[in-house]
Amino acid sequence: MSTIPRRSLLGAAAVAPAALLGLSACSDDAAAGGTTLRVGELGAVAVTQELFKAAGLDQDLPYAIEWATFVNAGPEYIEAAGADAVDVGLTADTPLIFAAAGGIGLKAIAVSSPGDPAESDNAILAAPGSGIASLEDLKGRKVSFQEGTITQYHTVKALESVGLSLADIEPVNLPVTDAVNSLGNGDIDAIATLGIYWTQAEAAGAEVIVTGSGLIPGNSLVSAREAAVADPDLKAAIEDYLDRLAQAQQWREEHVDEWAEIYGGLTGLPTDLVAATEERAASVIGPLTAEVVSQQQDQSDVYASLGIIEAQDAADQFDPSFNGVFGAPTSL
Repeated sequence: MSTIPRRSLLGAAAVAPAALLGLSACSDDAAAGGTTLRVGELGAVAVTQELFKAAGLDQDLPYAIEWATFVNAGPEYIEAAGADAVDVGLTADTPLIFAAAGGIGLKAIAVSSPGDPAESDNAILAAPGSGIASLEDLKGRKVSFQEGTITQYHTVKALESVGLSLADIEPVNLPVTDAVNSLGNGDIDAIATLGIYWTQAEAAGAEVIVTGSGLIPGNSLVSAREAAVADPDLKAAIEDYLDRLAQAQQWREEHVDEWAEIYGGLTGLPTDLVAATEERAASVIGPLTAEVVSQQQDQSDVYASLGIIEAQDAADQFDPSFNGVFGAPTSL
């Protein structure tokens, strides 16, 4: 299969207690005694489950799907994988670095990356009236990001681009789900955020200081537990899931307004904000490449330089054996 364009709504959004949801459209045989694939979703609702339904891809599954939602993003998904509670999921690239640092058997099996380098789903925004008009103005100010997520990496790279570091600001560790309210309440001066949270902050008057374009690659990674990949039945289910995921995201790309209505109904978010987020950054989901591994190495090196993790070989975080789903070589 060729690579499929998609639009990212939550990107790496949202980690809290997992809510397990069964996919009602599984075949009876699969649900009764066959293979069950446990899929992790970042956010408060199983978005991909609803996307499969909207795109008509929830029918005739040769396996059952059990959906798990993680409200506070990648770190909780990583914990669930380490506890053998989830098999596959889509996160930003950062959580895979911390999974490797923690010895968790999780490998990236596909990548979602920006189709246009000028576009990004990440941004650093300043509170209205804060007097912050540039990255240099962040010096000495309270800037929030969620540790162990892409928002931390974005903050580090943005500061480095103007000769600053985390030591020059007052870092505030906040989940992206809480940061917008804290910005509006005046508790912090700026936030590093993404997806719908960027849209919400900007709608409330926050000003974009910089996006991730040119600073971070903006990759998201589909990852799977090594033990699941080693199981022939689960590996076959994961391959089928990747194929359906690509088709579902193509449908999403082609039906932005319809999807905005569905997503707005699921979350209570205004459909205009959802549509604006969907339109902001088109991405492509496809096979792993040497360039993706190199980009991951750069990010890993940043965290090692901060003393947060030991030095890593990022190549160990990837399993290209699923590249064949996209018609690509199964080696890097």
